[in-house]
Amino acid sequence: MFKNTYYKINTDVGNDTVIYYSSRSGETIALESHTAAIYEREDYDNLPDNIFSKLLSSYLIVPSEENELEEVIQENKNSILDSRTLYQVIQPTANCQLGCGYCGQNHTKALLNDVQMDAIVDRVKYKLEKENKFKTLEIGWFGAEPLMGLSNIRSLTPRLKKLADDHNLDYSSKMTTNGLSLKLNVFLDLVKNHHVQSFEITLDGTEEFHDKRRFLKSGEKSYNIIMENLISILNYQEYEKLNVGITIRCNVDQTNDQGANFLIDELKALGLNKKIKGFYVAPIHSWGNDAHLKSLEVENFADKEIDWLMYCLKNEFSSSILPARKKQTCMAVDPAAELVDAYGNIYNCTEISYVPTYDDSDYILGNLETVSSDNLLLKRHFIDWYDLIKENKSNSPCHSCKILPVCGGACPKTWKEGIFSCPSIKFNIEDRIALSYLISQKGLEIFDVF
Repeated sequence: MFKNTYYKINTDVGNDTVIYYSSRSGETIALESHTAAIYEREDYDNLPDNIFSKLLSSYLIVPSEENELEEVIQENKNSILDSRTLYQVIQPTANCQLGCGYCGQNHTKALLNDVQMDAIVDRVKYKLEKENKFKTLEIGWFGAEPLMGLSNIRSLTPRLKKLADDHNLDYSSKMTTNGLSLKLNVFLDLVKNHHVQSFEITLDGTEEFHDKRRFLKSGEKSYNIIMENLISILNYQEYEKLNVGITIRCNVDQTNDQGANFLIDELKALGLNKKIKGFYVAPIHSWGNDAHLKSLEVENFADKEIDWLMYCLKNEFSSSILPARKKQTCMAVDPAAELVDAYGNIYNCTEISYVPTYDDSDYILGNLETVSSDNLLLKRHFIDWYDLIKENKSNSPCHSCKILPVCGGACPKTWKEGIFSCPSIKFNIEDRIALSYLISQKGLEIFDVF
């Protein structure tokens, strides 16, 4: 016996066609209207066999006795148990050149010292040997601004890479950077010698918008420096052979949202649109401060996001349309994942370090100076996030939300703080479904009418 999934979203795209999207699988299927009516009334005997099979394999039809919420939660938990990647985030410094108004961090010149770096290596080594299940060691270089601690990155990487090699693991690393110090020679060194495979760089619109928000602490402008670095890197003659990805993130609020399209125009005019791995627009969020109060209302952002997405696609940028199944919300739900900051403090969240609001909070799991390498610090916030959702105790609407399987609950920390955290996809998923279908049918020619 079967039933229609709870986790389905549908939209009518005309021409007697209804598109169904399963958030349990991230897949879509197009049905003629009369077939959709049969499906809606669960009259499965009258569905063509191939349609029934497709609906079943896409989780648009599920066993009638199945508790889907429990099944989704269990799949998420199993994903964590079955994970073969040890994820370690490292903040080599507390320093940053920029004085962004929406940043909640307190920046200092603190750097990881030799003792702390030894402790990080020992801690990673213990986890690899304790679990003996990992296939990949993944390092995330994060900030403040990680390139202000470049010497530490150069010191730590060979040791971490050797750990991976000694345990027959793959090694990968990624970096989130403001791009100000990412000169071509630094970029090539990081990629060729220190195995950084992806970079995320922030540009908050074109120069007019960006420099009002992301300026140096000295007051100088940053846009042209970052853009010159980006041009040098993406126009490097052997860039494609490096097999590295650069993603551009454009943070917006009520003061600069109109700058996103201008940035898309400028990047395309420079011939960089097809070289960038991805481009996306993100809303300003709370970072232990009130920055989110200047953000666009989520429904308004969702409407604009569709326009930005269409504009990206029209201009041949790589942008994802439909969200995929998400079984791990963030590093907070992974008992092995940690972040270490430049003071040696250990966290299981990237939104807390250097933020004065949390200085005296119990979000700090411990410190490298006082925690032995064999202490896995299993008592941590949000490790029971999925159980809280299942029991409807998460302070969020996730328990009954149809996009839970592709969202995972968004940010557990902000929900805990009483901040509305539903992602924009909740409010524009039907538009995304229609857009994905239309492109699959007509390609980018559909944008000729916009």
